[in-house]
Amino acid sequence: MAEATIATETTEAEPAETTEVEADKIADTLPESDTPAHWSRHESLKFDDDTVGWLENKNFENPQAAIASHRELEKKMGGPPEMLQKWFESDDEEGKQAVFKRLGKPDTVEGYKVEFEEGAPINPDTLEWFKKSAHERNLTSEQVQGMALDWNDEVARIQTEEQQALDVRNESEKTELKIAWGTKYDERLDYGHRAMMALGVEEEKIDILENTLGPKFLAEMAAKIADTMGEDTIAANTSTTAFGTTKEQVQNQINELNAEIGADTARFNRYRADHSASKEGTDKDFRRMQQYRAQLRSLIKAGG
Repeated sequence: MAEATIATETTEAEPAETTEVEADKIADTLPESDTPAHWSRHESLKFDDDTVGWLENKNFENPQAAIASHRELEKKMGGPPEMLQKWFESDDEEGKQAVFKRLGKPDTVEGYKVEFEEGAPINPDTLEWFKKSAHERNLTSEQVQGMALDWNDEVARIQTEEQQALDVRNESEKTELKIAWGTKYDERLDYGHRAMMALGVEEEKIDILENTLGPKFLAEMAAKIADTMGEDTIAANTSTTAFGTTKEQVQNQINELNAEIGADTARFNRYRADHSASKEGTDKDFRRMQQYRAQLRSLIKAGG
């Protein structure tokens, strides 16, 4: 009887699931990666560990990339190390002044050399105050020069605008007076002017009052004063020393004005031309001379 052969079916077992802990153990036993080491680790370079770590973290692909990065940094920083200025801490006054000095702040107030255009109006006290203030605020010489010129230009602009506005106002008020007084305009103006001088108000102060109060207000006020005083009183008062005006003093004023006019060709030519001009068109020099002479005549008439 033939021997029977019993075949046994064999199946491969499923692999067991690997746990996280087992995976870590396996990883420790694996050989090191075939990825090449960073170029900074090359033995010929002999970099220390800190340098190698920094280069690896920067991820420079090669030495050329590291050099290129440094060159770009120099461009952005403005120059080589000796040209760089370390910024100061908030409480580091010495470091702060070192920075401002390199920027152009002088050591002292006198170090600011401000130059103006020839003929520009300069107030020495204001300029000194400005430079002192600028030094306290750490301004450079270039900044102070520029700001001083700008300031002067701005003041000149403001003064010009103010004078133009004043001229327009004065002309407008004089026109109103001419309309109100008609043919008596020059007479009333001269009358009031002499009354003011009889009260001891000097010519320069009358001009200041006119600019401050306006020519219309001053002329009307002076005319009322003259009406109250009367011609005889005006003449008498201008001849007494109590009001500081005598014939000799008026003659001296005439002589001084003549000398001023004669020393200036433009003023002299205008003064001569005014002799044939209408009273409305005459210049200040001519009107002043006429007033002085009228006052002198009054003094002589009064026997002063």
